[in-house]
Amino acid sequence: MSSSINGSLDAPFFYMVSFEIDPADEALFNEIYDTEHVPNILKVPGVVGITRFRDHLPNDSGWLVYSAMYFITKQDLPDTLEWKIESDKGRWAPMIRPKVKSRQRRLGTIVAKS
Repeated sequence: MSSSINGSLDAPFFYMVSFEIDPADEALFNEIYDTEHVPNILKVPGVVGITRFRDHLPNDSGWLVYSAMYFITKQDLPDTLEWKIESDKGRWAPMIRPKVKSRQRRLGTIVAKS
């Protein structure tokens, strides 16, 4: 259910995405995210780590809230063609994207590391 790759201390930037999903889609979401999407995104030069997490409780609408933090070496990396190509591979685009209730993106600079 969680994926974390060491190397995040080498990244000056982060890209965080949060998704709301139906609890009925949780198993498929995690299976595709962990076995396809994460390995594909890690192929993008400049991605040095990924950590996934889930909010403790569903939101007020009953959806589960999952987030992923990508540790990256270039601030514009999520908007590149390389990222898009890897993100669109496998079952992620046709099977999971249509099931996502909402998506929020954050992109920024890492200001402290330990």
